[in-house]
Amino acid sequence: MFPFLSLAQNGVVKSVTLDSVMITAVKDGFSVEEFIHYVKTDTTFYQGFKNLRYYNHDYHSDLKLLKKSGEVLGSLFRSGKYSIINEQLVVHIDSTFDHGKIFNRKGKYRHYTPEFFDEIFFPKDTITVTRNARIGEKKIEDENEQNEEDAKTIVFSIGSGDVEAGNSKNKKKLAVFDIDMQQYYDYIISQEIFQDSIECYSFTVRMKEGLKEKEEEHLLIKELVSYFDKETFNVMYRKYEMSYRYWLIDLDVSVEIYMDYADAELVPSYIHYNGFWDIPFAKIEYADFKLWNYNFKP
Repeated sequence: MFPFLSLAQNGVVKSVTLDSVMITAVKDGFSVEEFIHYVKTDTTFYQGFKNLRYYNHDYHSDLKLLKKSGEVLGSLFRSGKYSIINEQLVVHIDSTFDHGKIFNRKGKYRHYTPEFFDEIFFPKDTITVTRNARIGEKKIEDENEQNEEDAKTIVFSIGSGDVEAGNSKNKKKLAVFDIDMQQYYDYIISQEIFQDSIECYSFTVRMKEGLKEKEEEHLLIKELVSYFDKETFNVMYRKYEMSYRYWLIDLDVSVEIYMDYADAELVPSYIHYNGFWDIPFAKIEYADFKLWNYNFKP
């Protein structure tokens, strides 16, 4: 790997590490500045998740609630279908199995994590779906909906500073490309083969080694990896490593998302969440959640 110094305008990452192949690509006309701008402004990943609610398809999911030791506290398996008729989505649950401490005697969830994933992937009510919705357009009714919208911003807007944690005296930024954040991160561009078939540009934002504890407090995202299809520049893979500890809030989360094509449209085929969060007025929750989506049809 070799360092590459960008001469771009203020506000753009100044130092990027390239492998030998990318060094050659730069000589042949590849623009680091334009590539990073595209990373910051990409909408294909968000569109792919919108397509999840726009295409009929099958799914199955596996949720495990864990103790700190890793022992399984409860599990919930589901399989079913997304059905869309006249822009109305219904999520059918054809098969379900639960074990352990998932539901209480009244049939309600004992923990917040299953509720959170239900809101995102398994809405109980029929909802109107459209390709024109954007992040942040939904009217926020309660704290749980705000958590969902914040999660969308974290996952889909990697250069955004719209979501911040902590109080007014100690805010933690998500804007990993901001000039004042660049001292904490390494930025790496290389090449990868995704799923043994798709040639991709790989872009990694990684927390620098050897940071002091107080410096790490400025960071929510510890590592962010994205694969861009060389032919279409669609995001085919994304991985997040997030860790945050401040006052009453404590979280450590890993998220991996694999994308695929359905009728030439990008869709998330596999999602894996693993980690814990500890928020005020709630018990600490450790969870592992996997979701497979397949058999997409218009």
